[in-house]
Amino acid sequence: MLSGRCVLMLPFAAAALAGCHGWAGQTGADAHRGRYAGVGIYAPGEGWRRQVAGQGPTTGPAARLVDDEAVIVVVDSQTGEVRGCGDLSGYCVGLNPWRTALARPQQTPVDLTAHVTPAEDGVTNDADNAAAAAPSR
Repeated sequence: MLSGRCVLMLPFAAAALAGCHGWAGQTGADAHRGRYAGVGIYAPGEGWRRQVAGQGPTTGPAARLVDDEAVIVVVDSQTGEVRGCGDLSGYCVGLNPWRTALARPQQTPVDLTAHVTPAEDGVTNDADNAAAAAPSR
């Protein structure tokens, strides 16, 4: 559950991320959208608090990672970058898998050491059901 302080900060963060003006060439339905789209607001876990790069001074009034009550995640609609920022510390981390081409092992279909059969894990999907129900010719 988000605290009152966090709820008060959310409108300010949303306004800052939405942007005030459109960019050149923006027309039609896109003219009313900002550059950044909200992905979600998440509770910071232990991994967030243990980031080495985000550790600031341990004294003084400035908020640190341990003080964050929410991580606000947005995507940049122009570059595809996904960024998560702490609500109080302001520290951000980013991910942009489109910056470089994927290595062969990361491209689909990925290579597996062994295939799982639906009987092994009790899970089925529509493709498995359709193949089983198809009449043989």
